[in-house]
Amino acid sequence: MNYDDGKPKMIIIHEIGVDGGTINGSIDYMVRTQDSAFVHAFVDDSRLITIADKSKKSWGSGGYGNRYGIQIEQMRVTSKAAFYKQIATLANWTAQQMKKYDMGAPKLMSSPSTPQRNDLSTKPDGNLATHKMISYKYNQTTDHVDPDEYWARFGYDINQFRDLVATYYNGNQVQQNVGHLDTLGITGEGNTIKVRGWHYSPKKYEFLFIMDANTGKEISRQQVIQPEIRNDVKSVYKYNNAEKSGFNKVLWVPRGKTIYVMSRKTDDPKGNDSGGADDIRFASNVIKTFSNRGYLNSASLNGNTLSMRAWFWAGQSYKYQFVFALDATTGKELSRKAANIETRVDVKRALNNLTNSEKSGVKVQLAVPIDKNIKIMIRRTNDPKGNERGGKSDYIFGGKTISSYKSKFNQNSLSVAGTTLSTRGWFWTQQATYKYQYIFVMDKNTNQELARKLTPILNRSDVKNYLGNLKGTNQTGFDTSIKVPDNKQAYIMVRRTNDPKGNGIGGYTEISFPNKVVKTKATLPVKPSQPVKPSQPVKPSQPAKPSQPVKPSQPAKIDLTGTNDTQKAWFNALYASAQQLAKANDLFPSVMMSQAIAESAWGQSELAKTGNNLFGVKADPSWTGAVVNRLTLENTTAANQTVTGYRTEAEGRAGKPATTFVLANKGTPYYIYTGFRKYASQSESLRDYVTKIKTTVNGSTYRYQGAWRSKAGSYQNAAHALKLGGYATAPDYATNLTNRIEKYKLYVLD
Repeated sequence: MNYDDGKPKMIIIHEIGVDGGTINGSIDYMVRTQDSAFVHAFVDDSRLITIADKSKKSWGSGGYGNRYGIQIEQMRVTSKAAFYKQIATLANWTAQQMKKYDMGAPKLMSSPSTPQRNDLSTKPDGNLATHKMISYKYNQTTDHVDPDEYWARFGYDINQFRDLVATYYNGNQVQQNVGHLDTLGITGEGNTIKVRGWHYSPKKYEFLFIMDANTGKEISRQQVIQPEIRNDVKSVYKYNNAEKSGFNKVLWVPRGKTIYVMSRKTDDPKGNDSGGADDIRFASNVIKTFSNRGYLNSASLNGNTLSMRAWFWAGQSYKYQFVFALDATTGKELSRKAANIETRVDVKRALNNLTNSEKSGVKVQLAVPIDKNIKIMIRRTNDPKGNERGGKSDYIFGGKTISSYKSKFNQNSLSVAGTTLSTRGWFWTQQATYKYQYIFVMDKNTNQELARKLTPILNRSDVKNYLGNLKGTNQTGFDTSIKVPDNKQAYIMVRRTNDPKGNGIGGYTEISFPNKVVKTKATLPVKPSQPVKPSQPVKPSQPAKPSQPVKPSQPAKIDLTGTNDTQKAWFNALYASAQQLAKANDLFPSVMMSQAIAESAWGQSELAKTGNNLFGVKADPSWTGAVVNRLTLENTTAANQTVTGYRTEAEGRAGKPATTFVLANKGTPYYIYTGFRKYASQSESLRDYVTKIKTTVNGSTYRYQGAWRSKAGSYQNAAHALKLGGYATAPDYATNLTNRIEKYKLYVLD
């Protein structure tokens, strides 16, 4: 809903009217009751959170204020120090909104000292008001009187606030000591915490301190060497280098301590306060560490059923126990199941009779999705649904990863007798609604169709046992014989389709088995000899022409037709290194270069230019080198998924803060800023790619070993193995790789 004049004209200050509330609780309440009241933002002594688009109307101050005002709610704090931190944040934010929306310097709206009933059509005569000022001037729509009583507790009033806003508006205070702790949580076995937040100050060095919450004394400190880029902070605080204010660290903590985090900006390289320091103590975010322990005794996969037995001592008593399967790459939940607590006397003995340590066991089976690397997490909680409400303690068995990768097809047999080719196998596709199955015989040399045959989709109970309880796993089989031309090298392709003729009308999916080839040969009857025709008179011979010298055959060359000079220059500068590196590591140079072209846009992508990153490799926790933050496309993995980021690429590049929203459909794209590996050169990017392809594991096997030259046998099979291993999610990724290799004749590199 738009403001009456198309943009906001004033700022309206509220407070929530109750003591003891929290900023998160108030936001949750307002979201639940948004039909009756809704404001743009909330502020306490450490955070200012915007929950609504300030360029659109909210409804929190009646018919008049809603037409013109950006509205913000203050939380009630109890100390003067907290109050003045809150007021400073609020005043600075107010000045920024006035500048952003061209409201002019702060000017109080006129308001009577007693309630009146003025005409709602009058225009604002000021750009700053409290809720009380609005309600007194237009009593017919609202009767609230905040924040006067709350401010009065600290001897504060609207005139003082206006003067402070004017100070910020006029730019007299720009170098601030401001920050916020976004998240804080225990990780590992309870002896580390992960902290993420930001702290802006013009000073040179930043250190994070672990502080004893009972004594206020330092326990440990760690320097923030590489700040996390926070464009959302820069969009609010227009200070020099404000985007370099983020921190995202894992810190060691002692067990059995109540601690909080402090951030210090200082000019002392050792983190002391020599020469002055700017500290922010996140003392309201207290966490108690404990020595939770656990061990995964066994884990195995049968179909898509994961069976596991383990124990976890949480250090305290909880009502419920849940087992979670987590994506080992993203950490996101894949499935969960409630599990009874198994008595483990052996654990109690091993833990020297720690309290409740015998109530630590878990033995359960849960369904998991296939094609994932999985880690197991046990959660003790007081929430019967397994969430965090009422308290929880988690333990992730990070040392063991279970692979649920499964083949989706197999050719059990292929044989030929004369010109009759027989084959048997199976092919599972998640989209199990195709009506028809066709078997195609393909020419190995030309990849052209030789024959096709409509065949029934057969029941394969062995496949169902292998893949697990997934839709359509029993209806997967094929078993047929087909007449084919003689003297051909042939392989099989299976196609599921809605076209009764076996073509692609109405949708289809297919799989080929090019690594299994047979040669057809007919046994032809001997024809009777023909009578000899009388010989024809011999024509006089023609004089022989002098023979032409035989030209030596030319070797095939890479063909970059259709590319521009920049693309050619990039390719020619890189391919020799890629060729040498790939051949030395049992890989196909053609596949490596085809991927580099696709992932880096011929070396011209933003990430390739700024980070020498040719393959879009993210900076996961194992990466210790330099990082470059870039906007990247993600896709939702479930329906009604809550994400934090941007709905469009343009929105992400506009410098606005990321927002949290729900996307209804699985596979919906959205954008986030994330860290990517930054290399010293593009050759280093090639070497890191080789490391990934050669060393990434699924349990006890190498994830991409099917793409190795010695195992794949051809670049086509290698491309297919990369797709099967989950290198990319696009369904046509392997096809595009091979098409690019053939278009530019990159196979010459092999």
